[in-house]
Amino acid sequence: MQTGIFGGPGVLFSGDSIGKAYLYGGKSYMHIGLDIGTSGTKAAIVDTDGAVAGSFQVSYGFADTADGRRVLDAGEVWEAVKTCLKALGSCGQAETITVSTLGEAIVPINREGEPLAFGITGTDRRGIEETAALEESVGLSQLIDITGLNPTSIYSAGKLVWMKRELTEVYEAAWKIPLFQDYVIYRLCGHAVIDYASASRTQLFDIRIMDWSEKLLEITGIGREKLSKPVPAGTVAGEIRKEIASELGLPASVKIVAGSHDHICNALGSGVCEVGSCANTVGTTEGLTAVLEREQLPSEYIGKYQISCEPFVRPGLFNTVAWENTSGVLLRWFAEEFMKEEPAAELIATFGKLNGRMKKEPTGLLLLPHFSGAASPHGDGRSKGAILGLTLDTEREDIYKALMEGANMELALILEGLTKAGLTVDHLVSTGGALSPQLLQIKADVLDMEIRTVKSRQTGALGSAILGAVAAGAYKDVCEAVPAMVRTGDIYEPDPGRSRIYKEQLSLYRQIYPAIAGISHGLGA
Repeated sequence: MQTGIFGGPGVLFSGDSIGKAYLYGGKSYMHIGLDIGTSGTKAAIVDTDGAVAGSFQVSYGFADTADGRRVLDAGEVWEAVKTCLKALGSCGQAETITVSTLGEAIVPINREGEPLAFGITGTDRRGIEETAALEESVGLSQLIDITGLNPTSIYSAGKLVWMKRELTEVYEAAWKIPLFQDYVIYRLCGHAVIDYASASRTQLFDIRIMDWSEKLLEITGIGREKLSKPVPAGTVAGEIRKEIASELGLPASVKIVAGSHDHICNALGSGVCEVGSCANTVGTTEGLTAVLEREQLPSEYIGKYQISCEPFVRPGLFNTVAWENTSGVLLRWFAEEFMKEEPAAELIATFGKLNGRMKKEPTGLLLLPHFSGAASPHGDGRSKGAILGLTLDTEREDIYKALMEGANMELALILEGLTKAGLTVDHLVSTGGALSPQLLQIKADVLDMEIRTVKSRQTGALGSAILGAVAAGAYKDVCEAVPAMVRTGDIYEPDPGRSRIYKEQLSLYRQIYPAIAGISHGLGA
């Protein structure tokens, strides 16, 4: 189903601005960036000045959420990809299609690329026991040294072991069990490749040698033949299948490029590519992606603060992936549960009214946003959400704003972890479809930090297109492409009075999780 944000109609539209296309051999070429997420797929066709000539998105949701399951219909995702690409086929002469996706989610496929079961996402609770067993077998320190990851059940390894044991027939019948990036790449061009960063999200990848870890494959019993070939981000996987090009109205010469983890592509589309820079991506989940050298983030801090380290798109560099599981999805939840009677076509207008009615001062509520468990800094898949401070005077607008405050309180704890690990962050570049001016100001006030933005709202697709432009030879590397293709936007400064109040509330917020973790676990027993 084609949908816009919160269920509105999907539309093809001109992007942020139109600029000249890249001229090569007398022809005008552009680059398509695909951004495949948990709640939808976005695509944008971009010229080498960074101007978006057109974009399209298709929204979808989890196919099942019962009993802790969080699964995606991979067939529905593929149809969304094709719909987006077909919509952009008439917008310009596409030279590349670069694929970036959510991490961790796995989908078993046959040799034709057809899914054999639903795709299991990272927040799905299956694999918790298997992840703990892997940590016990390898040892915490060695597991972090190999993978660069804080050992939690969000990664693919535990889910693959669970699938092998509980869905044995599916596992054995699967030709490959890719993540969504290599699944889509394979369906587009017939080559099963995955970039280093996405591969690292499986917890089976050795970031020291940039290849699958023989030790971890042996311990888990996962065959290398079930996995795709790891390649550097920006690698051309192959040309588009002729039948797909014909179906979608695309040139048969289009090259399919391995992008990267969606957090990284969002960072690129935000202008973040140098050591010390940091992007804040706000989508279904929310994360901080800071670029660094590996020695800047010792393994002990990865485990202590639940901050993972994955290969960046620039050779020899890495980046953090510190995130919370629920951010923009909280607003979707609010719409579905508190605005059920609102016509779908009027939801965006209603959100505009809510933004206008919100009081500028803090709500006085404390909301723990663990509606899908906790990632950084707690790493607790069994934690649950909570709202404290409710009274009979609490209004709908207060709960709406508290959702945004809570998500940013959690982000403040993640930022503290980065700081304690030795990384300096003096400002954030925030991007994402869930952002509004009101949310950006709340973010600046809660974090007591300058928040910068970029003009493009399609940063994931733009970041992917940047990799495509480099792969096509328009730029020599991402350091040359990023400043040429990314345009800066508004800046939000913290209000001293509100920041002071939030700082006081943050001291109380820190106490919530440890105080109620046992209760949350009991509720889920």
